[in-house]
Amino acid sequence: MATAVTPTPTVPVGLLPVLSTVHLIDVTDPGMEGLALHLAARGARVSGSTRHDEVHGPVANRLRAAGVSVTEGLAPQEISELSAMVWSRAVVGPHPELDAAVEHRVPVLARTHALALTGVGFGGGNGLAAVWGSHSNATAAAVLAHLLDDGRTGWILNTPALGKSAGHYGAARLVVDLSPDTATHETVPTSPIRLSPGAVARRALAPAAMLVTAVDPNHPHHEDLPTALVAAEHQARTAGTVVVPDLSWWNKPLVLLRERLADRPGPEVVTVGPSSRCGVRIIELEAVGSGGYWAELRHGNRRFRSVVPAIGLHHAVMTVCTIGTALVLGEDPDAVAQRASRFDGVEGSMQHLGTRGGVRVVRSRARHVAEVARDLQAAGELVGRGKVIAVLEPDGYVRTRAQARSLGAALARCHRAVLMPVVCGLPTLGIADPLEALTEATREGLPAERVHTVRTGPCTQAPEEIAFGHAKDGDVVLIIGTHRAPAVAERLLALLEATR
Repeated sequence: MATAVTPTPTVPVGLLPVLSTVHLIDVTDPGMEGLALHLAARGARVSGSTRHDEVHGPVANRLRAAGVSVTEGLAPQEISELSAMVWSRAVVGPHPELDAAVEHRVPVLARTHALALTGVGFGGGNGLAAVWGSHSNATAAAVLAHLLDDGRTGWILNTPALGKSAGHYGAARLVVDLSPDTATHETVPTSPIRLSPGAVARRALAPAAMLVTAVDPNHPHHEDLPTALVAAEHQARTAGTVVVPDLSWWNKPLVLLRERLADRPGPEVVTVGPSSRCGVRIIELEAVGSGGYWAELRHGNRRFRSVVPAIGLHHAVMTVCTIGTALVLGEDPDAVAQRASRFDGVEGSMQHLGTRGGVRVVRSRARHVAEVARDLQAAGELVGRGKVIAVLEPDGYVRTRAQARSLGAALARCHRAVLMPVVCGLPTLGIADPLEALTEATREGLPAERVHTVRTGPCTQAPEEIAFGHAKDGDVVLIIGTHRAPAVAERLLALLEATR
């Protein structure tokens, strides 16, 4: 059990008093780690709780190294000394920490509320930039933080760039990823019982510029397109300028968002695309080798020219959209080009882990069906004459039969599919076994003998063993997922290293 938290007598750098001594539930989840690191860097006393199997994991260790106390839970007497508690996901049934916070009249904040309070003080001028999207946001947010990192820029990300932390403090500017993440946090509103009587007034972030990457149904956050459009418009109207991709093949609902924003006065909308009508025009975007694209953009009288590191056209598009956002914020094109050339990619996002015996192992953190399809397409571009073997760990996206069908159709782009148990903390709708539903859907596009289902049990073949048994020289094994999938990738590399 953690030692008692002693409230600091002074308010940390630029933070409201309510965030001076704060506890984060599920602190190792995407998005929560970045918030905890940012608050700790600003001098707040930060603690967090997580699941038993995560307490001594790599994320928890990174947090401890930054001064964040991580345990399985706080004692009631410790909770009474907090200035606030932040929770990250839909909590079903009693929760000891939340219940104790309400009992002790400690403000309970949803993550978006805590983000808004954290951003107080960055709202003037170009001090706040944000990314929002139903999907395809991880690359965009990490690239934007990297491009704006002039030594005075901080960020709070769901997914960090390679070699960087998910949260960082800079005195002049803040970059925030406002998108839903795989932790399914805030899939339902904070119920009244979780809002203590001492809760502070709700605020909203007001970014100078916000990049909206895509608008689509994204279960369980946005169950249908109208819901996604409402959420996108709500977020967009908080910004001074909204930046959106404008490519015919990218995301058609973005056109609907632009129409909704034009219905009444609101933010300026800047499009990024190849048309001469776009505010940021893509003059050229061509692949150069297997890990980069030559990009040339124009914004007004300013031009950007550089090779941008990216695997797959969709990641290249998101990168140039973030470059466009940086230009809209007034960044010098030459400085942006220098920073872009040094970008090493996003942790787990088409990340090449290594090649053993001619087999290339690549990690993907794709979750939405559009992300899965495009990462599989990118893997196909890497493979040459070999084949793509996909190892997929589905999460809460597979809750209905329709969702399973759409994901199964995406998997038709690979040669062989290995399906791991579904990670889903929310109830399924209309299907008893989401993994079986996904297996049936995948076999509509692939022969049954090339679709493998992994079940938990002592006699079940592990996913890395299945992939290892079929991988040959020249193949790419794309391992998709963020829960157990990273460990599968490491074990597969070890198998390939030991025997080839």
